[in-house]
Parts: sequence; structure tokens; C-alpha cells
Amino acid sequence: MNEATVEGGALRERARGALYLLPAAALLLAWPLGTYLATFALIVLASREGARLFGAFSGAASERRIALILTATLFGGFVSSGLAIAALSIAVLAIIAGELYALLDADHEHLLGRVHGLIADLAVALWLSPLLLLPTLAAARMGFPSPLITWLLVVVWGADTGAYFVGRRYGRRKLAPSLSPKKSIEGLVGGIAVAAVGSAIVATLILDTSPLWGLFWGALTAIAAEGGDLLESTIKRAARTDAASALIPGHGGVLDRIDSLLLALPVALIASLTLGV
Repeated sequence: MNEATVEGGALRERARGALYLLPAAALLLAWPLGTYLATFALIVLASREGARLFGAFSGAASERRIALILTATLFGGFVSSGLAIAALSIAVLAIIAGELYALLDADHEHLLGRVHGLIADLAVALWLSPLLLLPTLAAARMGFPSPLITWLLVVVWGADTGAYFVGRRYGRRKLAPSLSPKKSIEGLVGGIAVAAVGSAIVATLILDTSPLWGLFWGALTAIAAEGGDLLESTIKRAARTDAASALIPGHGGVLDRIDSLLLALPVALIASLTLGV
């Protein structure tokens, strides 16, 4: 089997896996109920994969506690921002209090294991916390499909697709060989360019703003998205695995698909504020 055949098979598998993502993306765009349900599903699935990755090198991590912290904040935010903060504080304090109670009679060996697990839980929750910005971004400019979520998905998927194809065709110089050997500087530049152009088009047609705004914020968000991808690659390297899971054919796990979103979302929210909405 030659290299072209292998690459063609991988590309077909990747395209087939992309079909699994379309219903989730459509649900995410359906503000408000769909956005909350999709965010909830992403939190549950990503918590499971995040706990698996961090557990590989921390010794322990609890997907339930990670999901509790994030879902409590998510649904508190459905009512008000104040309740979201209160829910987050109560969830974190309850988990810490439970750990302290469990440690009252623990020996040194169990003490270290539980402390490592608690730190891992809080670290994964922090890593996944930008998902909580999805409803905030959708609410910033309401409509169906959600204009700002549409813009964000075009930017992130444009960056990913552009980097993949440009990197395959023109990639020569490695971007981060110790973290992600297949990524190239040429692919990075190509991904940013595709994302910026796609952003300019969506900014003009859907957001009713200047294409220059789209070019600037599209490029900046794409750079953040690449950072999110490299961050997950770092964590997978530490966990000694190539994928967060095998849930999505040709793509790996949910975290392998939303890793770029995790750092792109804060930038996208800042971008939305510059629209004056």
C-alpha cells in the first residue's frame, strides 16, 4: 500500500468523522436551548477525556467532579451571572471540603494521591472553562443561526482545514516537532490566512461589519486556536497518547476537536465586545 493510498484513506475517514460533528454544530447554533444543551454535552464528554489524560500522569482525576464544577456554573449562568459565580464557588468549596474530610485519617501515601487528584480536577476544569463562554458569545448577538458562534466556527475550522491541507502540500519547516511532529510553519500560516479570509466574509455577510475587522480578529483568533491545539498536544504528550479517545472516526476524541476552541473562545468574546454589541 503506497503513501497516497494511506493518505487518501485517512482523508476519507476524516471526512466521515466530520459528519458526526455537524449535528452538534447545528445544535450549538440554536440559541438559547440548543446552545446550552450542546455546551452541556461538550462539558460531559470533554470532562471524561480530560480526566483520562490528566489521570495518566497525575495518578488520578475525577470526571464527575470536573463536570460538576463546570455544569453547575453553566446552569447557574442560565439564570444570572451572579448565580453562575455562586454555583462555581459552592461546587469548588464542596469538593475541597469533601477531600479535606476524606483526608482526616489518611496516611501519607493516600494523602499524596488524593491531593494529586484534586489538583488534576481543578486543572482540567480550568482548561475546559472557556466552554462556559459559548452561551455568553451566542447571547452577545442573538439570532438563528447564532451569528457570533457561526463566525467563530468558520474561523476555527478554517484555521484547522487550511493548516491541514497547506501543511500537507507545502509543509517543510516543523512548527513544534517535540509536541506535534506533523505541524509545520507553512501550515500555520496557511491556516491563519484561510481563517482570516473566511472571517472577513462572515463579518461582512452575517455580522454586518467591516471586512478589515474580520481579517484582524480572524487572524488573531486563529493564532489562539493554534495555541489551543498545541496545548492539548502537550498534555497528550505528557499522557503518552496520540488521541484523547477514539469517539470520532478520523478525528480522535471530543477534546481533539474542541482543543482549538478552548483558547479561541476568550479572544472571540473580546472581539465581540469591539463590535459594540
